[in-house]
Amino acid sequence: MSIKRTSSYTHAEDTHLCHIYLDVSQNPIIGIYQSKDMFWARVENDYNNNKPDFITELRNKRSLQCRMQTILSAIGKFRGCLRQIETLKPSGASEADIVSIC
Repeated sequence: MSIKRTSSYTHAEDTHLCHIYLDVSQNPIIGIYQSKDMFWARVENDYNNNKPDFITELRNKRSLQCRMQTILSAIGKFRGCLRQIETLKPSGASEADIVSIC
């Protein structure tokens, strides 16, 4: 049995995945009371059925989980960097200045 490896995620696919992830996780009716498997089944379904025309690749649940884990890890590192800089309280630094340091 040969498993075909899909192409890397594009910036547009990452953005689409983040929007879907937030939509499914913040659903006030079923967002809190769903199992992990049901959550990722909904993410997979919404991702593949609501993607823009320029995104042609269909992604499976496992692929979406792995990619979102990578994105969340990067977000965590970025937030940690911001916290360290904010703790220094640089005088006169705007939010844009702080973000550019990271």
